[in-house]
Amino acid sequence: MIDPLDDITGKLPVLEPCSTVPLGSRWILIHSPGFEDRTMSIVDLVSVSSGAAAILLDYRPFNSKNRLDDVSAGLRNKGVHISDDDILIYDRFDPGDFEQRLARRISEIGADSVLLDISTMSKLAIILILRTCQELDIDVDILYASAKHYGPTKEEFERARDLNNLHQPTLQIFTGVHGVVRVGSLASVAMQGQPTAALVFMSFNDLLTQSLLNTVYPTRLFLINGSPPKLKWREEATAWIHEQVRREWSEDNPVVLKDGIYLPSRTVSTLEYRETFRLLTSLYWQLSAQYRILLAPAGSKMQAIGCFFVKALHPDIHIEYPSPEGFLAEYSSGISDIWLLRFGKLSRLLKSIRVAESSHFLEITTANSPR
Repeated sequence: MIDPLDDITGKLPVLEPCSTVPLGSRWILIHSPGFEDRTMSIVDLVSVSSGAAAILLDYRPFNSKNRLDDVSAGLRNKGVHISDDDILIYDRFDPGDFEQRLARRISEIGADSVLLDISTMSKLAIILILRTCQELDIDVDILYASAKHYGPTKEEFERARDLNNLHQPTLQIFTGVHGVVRVGSLASVAMQGQPTAALVFMSFNDLLTQSLLNTVYPTRLFLINGSPPKLKWREEATAWIHEQVRREWSEDNPVVLKDGIYLPSRTVSTLEYRETFRLLTSLYWQLSAQYRILLAPAGSKMQAIGCFFVKALHPDIHIEYPSPEGFLAEYSSGISDIWLLRFGKLSRLLKSIRVAESSHFLEITTANSPR
């Protein structure tokens, strides 16, 4: 018998390995040039047709290491049209009107398809751009280039763990914590008086989680760990960093024995975004009748995609984003596997998932469903 959650999740497309991406005449590439090596991978990946355009995010606060000029020059040399109006400021700490400005520019260009490169993009920006594409009812493909090396190293983690110091400086890949960022379009429509259940993705900075908890004071906390397809030791590292928080909320965050180590039982892949969607959907239906659901997408970029789909299906979910102040140079280096997701029109895909989800959880039989 097929698990209904498997059937619902199976409507989402799978990741495809990618070596080149055609950028057609009615396509817009949306990219956020950062300082990492993989921010330049898009220049080599795209094959460009006449009339293709790009929108590039100019991050604020300004970081002189971000390679906006390099990306812009490389894409223009390949024939991608980029005007001054196509450089959109994105304030990581205050992105309030970003969706409106992005929607206006996409409409002015007149494209019907978007290639969204999330490789060096803020997780909150990913969710906001997908929301915009959903509202505009245009086709969406997502490109993701993973890094070859991520900070910290395994040796740095083991050294810090052996010293039994949860805040060992060598484990830090952020320059600090800005605080919790809110966007009106991601706010909850649920009753404000309800108790809150917070679903929080772990990262290499437990201060992001603490910042959120100090802001929203949830009734219950459900930590979600990440399991990379490579560098498996990082699952243990993020669990170790959050161990104190987990113990404080131990009733909602049990552990299991895995390869001789006790790790959080609630773990999803950092790459396979459908695992994130499946888990969040399950938690939503377990909790939403009694709690206001607060979601903090502080994990991986691909996990942020899973967060988008759950939020799009359930507007009563409230998103708050604990934001790092900045990133150290050790954050990542090199370029490894490159992946493509072909979503088509998000509105059509979401409708298909919504029908399947309602049929199972609400026992609704639609006119098009077999009786």
